[in-house]
Amino acid sequence: MRYLTPLLFLFCALTVQAQYEVSLTLPRTNFLALEAIPATVTVTNRTGAEAVLGGPGRGSWLSFEMTDKTGLPLAPMDVSGDELIQIPAGGTIQQKIMVTDAFAPTEIGNYGLKARVAHVASGQYYTSARVRFNITDSKPMWEQAYGVPEGFKGAGSVRRYAVLLFTDLSSTSLYARVIDDKSNLRLHTFRLGPVSMAHDPQITMDRENQLQVLFLAQPGIYAHCVVTPDGKLKKRSYYRDVEGNRPSMSLDSNGNVAVAGGVFFDPSAPPPSETSKPSRNVSDRPPGL
Repeated sequence: MRYLTPLLFLFCALTVQAQYEVSLTLPRTNFLALEAIPATVTVTNRTGAEAVLGGPGRGSWLSFEMTDKTGLPLAPMDVSGDELIQIPAGGTIQQKIMVTDAFAPTEIGNYGLKARVAHVASGQYYTSARVRFNITDSKPMWEQAYGVPEGFKGAGSVRRYAVLLFTDLSSTSLYARVIDDKSNLRLHTFRLGPVSMAHDPQITMDRENQLQVLFLAQPGIYAHCVVTPDGKLKKRSYYRDVEGNRPSMSLDSNGNVAVAGGVFFDPSAPPPSETSKPSRNVSDRPPGL
């Protein structure tokens, strides 16, 4: 009988641990400072009954714990729980969350991230395994100061565009960054797309002080990106190099930018029918899109 109580305690502990299974994944290990970091949280319901997460007035059911390289917790990161989510018994859901909307680490170094899911009925929290990631940085390959035009937040201030080349473990990408020119504070950092350096990117500013970049995304496919003075990606379009007619970007005397050469290419469009010419392969789609 004296062994019964510990055994019952162990059984209860295992039962509580089995309510939810929580896992967390990141798309890669290395990120640039201030880059948006998307996380995918997977929750499997092991309660034996339908589980309800969130909903109006229920509060947050999902939170994240970020730690620095010493294990010190950083800012709390709760996710809005207004959306009602139902998980059938044994069912699984996935939530994609931009964790940097709550806190974006700026210091170069190693970080850890856990996801926590609340089980309201028991008051328990179920935590994923810790995922490690690195914040790093890169020197700009191109920089240009500009004044923020009227109609944009921060109008009249001086900022700076920077274009950066970032090589990860298995890929190379082109990034854009907006910096406050006076304080040198990094305001926005985001990925323009995968890049091949077989041809150097073309980079310029147009008459509206927009950043325009044309670069080789993969063999035969070029990407054209436009960034607004307030640091938002306005446009990303693609062109195919056809029979040596390589796309190129030009700036006229009035500050207007045009892309000439190549053929416009939509990677999200369905493949043409067999009778349509020219045809394209699924492999034409630039990786990472």
